[in-house]
Amino acid sequence: MNGRELALTSLTVAMLGAGCSHAAVEHLPARRSATPAVAATPSPSGLPISIAALRGRVTFSNDDDIYSMRADGSHVRRLTSRKGPEFDSTWSPDGTRIAYRDSRRGINDDDEIYVMNADGSGQRNLTRNRANDWGPAWSPDGSLIAFNSDRDLLPQLYVVRPDGSHLRRLTEIEAEYPACSPDGKRIAFMSMRPDARGSDPNYDVFVVNADGSGLRPLTDWPGEDGWPAWSRDGRLIAFTTSHDDHGQSGDVGPYFDIWVMIADGSGKRRLSPNFGMFPVWSPDGSFVMFAGDLLWVVRADGSGLTSVGHGTMPDWVAAAT
Repeated sequence: MNGRELALTSLTVAMLGAGCSHAAVEHLPARRSATPAVAATPSPSGLPISIAALRGRVTFSNDDDIYSMRADGSHVRRLTSRKGPEFDSTWSPDGTRIAYRDSRRGINDDDEIYVMNADGSGQRNLTRNRANDWGPAWSPDGSLIAFNSDRDLLPQLYVVRPDGSHLRRLTEIEAEYPACSPDGKRIAFMSMRPDARGSDPNYDVFVVNADGSGLRPLTDWPGEDGWPAWSRDGRLIAFTTSHDDHGQSGDVGPYFDIWVMIADGSGKRRLSPNFGMFPVWSPDGSFVMFAGDLLWVVRADGSGLTSVGHGTMPDWVAAAT
């Protein structure tokens, strides 16, 4: 079992221990209804967010397929329907295309990066490699897609053009789930510390320049920190962490929640106390959406926690296609 699979096993146990029905980041989406049940569930702090006021469009995973909806939970569309998992979807900056992970042969069995139009049409394979490719993320100008692949044994970071050309590797350390900064100059990602192999997973958030230089860690906590997401102004990074179980030490596995830090790694603070993973910022930078037992939205200051439906691994874009 490699480091990535060890981490996925741990995350699956954590989801079950937290009472969540998601198959975690082994990455089979939750077995739930395709149509989100829109509800306004206020948090103890702050007034609930007005769902009707949310703008843009969200793509998310559910029942082994990819969907899109308006940010208020309406106008749900199923975009994929082939046998086997298709998930981990991410918008192009202009909202016209979606990159995603195709695992129709089974998880970790020749996973590929695909791109399709926003309506689900025009699906095509970008990577065409018998290794496993996953974790796609668009560059802010739409010219590149970053992703991770185990084609060189350990998962490492690559970039490729949206037509599948000009593939190149960026990292020499293990790297998963990249996120491009809004100015396109840096890429944040998660990586297992080399000294953690053979023991409990110890993932941290790292950042590297777009040309592969300037590698440095942003977190150094024991446990698992990952799935970074840049704020729209590039000042903050939201991420998932098992750093603080928030009183949930009786669970079977680690308890994950969402934290935010300044992009240099300083100023870390918890954004939401409830179980959550896969944060993504709203187009205007006012809110963060993440997946727990539901899809949740919270203000950037941590107030107003409100549910918008069911699903996992969301991404949020301004364009209302």
